[in-house]
Amino acid sequence: MIRSRREILEDEWLIVRNSGEIPEIAFHSTYYYLTEDPDGPLLQLDREEIQYLQEAATARYQEIILRDLCYENRELTVYRGVQRAIFNWHRSVAFCERQDIAYHNLRNTTKEAFLGLLKKALRTNSKVPVTLRASDPSQSLAFVFNCSSHDLTLFAQELGINEEQLPENLHLFCNS
Repeated sequence: MIRSRREILEDEWLIVRNSGEIPEIAFHSTYYYLTEDPDGPLLQLDREEIQYLQEAATARYQEIILRDLCYENRELTVYRGVQRAIFNWHRSVAFCERQDIAYHNLRNTTKEAFLGLLKKALRTNSKVPVTLRASDPSQSLAFVFNCSSHDLTLFAQELGINEEQLPENLHLFCNS
């Protein structure tokens, strides 16, 4: 059965969009398969088709960043905390810069999610009894903000958040 160009691109888009923790690798693997792999379709991708695949990678980056900025996810095994969100933020920015892709929307969405995380974490944590925080690590703000206060402040600055928007005592909940 011969698949159409559109079907091939859609299948590869799904692979990139549903890739693991490093969407850029999936993007480059897909690009290689589509254009150079002797076992692939050996397509000449136009700019629109490349953008289609790039959008899948940036959407996946956004998804994994938001996963780790969602306070409710702290009890899930896939949750990695703010440190991982920062790490994936840097990966996504580097990918966008290498691919010459604007990332304003990625920044804005990440900023909103981070500010939401701060509000929920600080509000919720004040209601959690100290005994539960001690017995269940996912209830601890140090589990959520598993980075240094310096890294957290730099991340906030990269997102366009100024120090006045950050809680005064946030550094107390970070690892160092």
